[in-house]
Amino acid sequence: MTRLFVVNVLLGIPGIIYFWMLSLYISQGSILPAAGTSFAHNLEGYFSSNQVLGPPLAIGAIVWVLINVYLVNRRKRSGACQNASGKTAHWLTAFGSTLLLPVLLLATISLG
Repeated sequence: MTRLFVVNVLLGIPGIIYFWMLSLYISQGSILPAAGTSFAHNLEGYFSSNQVLGPPLAIGAIVWVLINVYLVNRRKRSGACQNASGKTAHWLTAFGSTLLLPVLLLATISLG
């Protein structure tokens, strides 16, 4: 379980950039002006945010899933992950530990 935590925390390091860019897009993008706020920032230029955020986020998600599937299979072979509750705990731990660094950094930035 320690390897699972460490690997997913390391996979969360690039996630800091993704979550930061997504938070900028949501806070300054076209979602808020449509909701009735007074400021509008034009983020949809030559490089739209979907083209900028989409491919790296998709590649990161694919790498994350493949690594965690490998770790589940490795734990299954060793006998640590035989039932469905062990797999559920694995995926919840993986998801939580991946989000740990981005959430801490974004909370620190927003409070400071």
